Amino acid sequence: MKLKKEMIDYLAKRVVEGLESKELIDVENDSQGLMITISEIITEDLLVEDDLNQEVREILEKMGEEIDNIDYRKMFQMVKNRYARERGLIL
Repeated sequence: MKLKKEMIDYLAKRVVEGLESKELIDVENDSQGLMITISEIITEDLLVEDDLNQEVREILEKMGEEIDNIDYRKMFQMVKNRYARERGLIL
């Protein structure tokens, strides 16, 4: 995962504070619960990308010598983008 738990928690807190300050939500006394929920959603979303990255690595590893002459990073990004598009993922 690209972000540490502390950063995810910070982002969740900022989201809740921003929504409250613009009076888009009113969480009364349970802003902590909402922050935890948002933090979990962010974490799940990041794990989806981690899983996709691992799947792409495995595919490229199986191709082995076939991609020796191709830039691995470019190939990785191309395969990842294709799979994300096919699965309707927004990265």
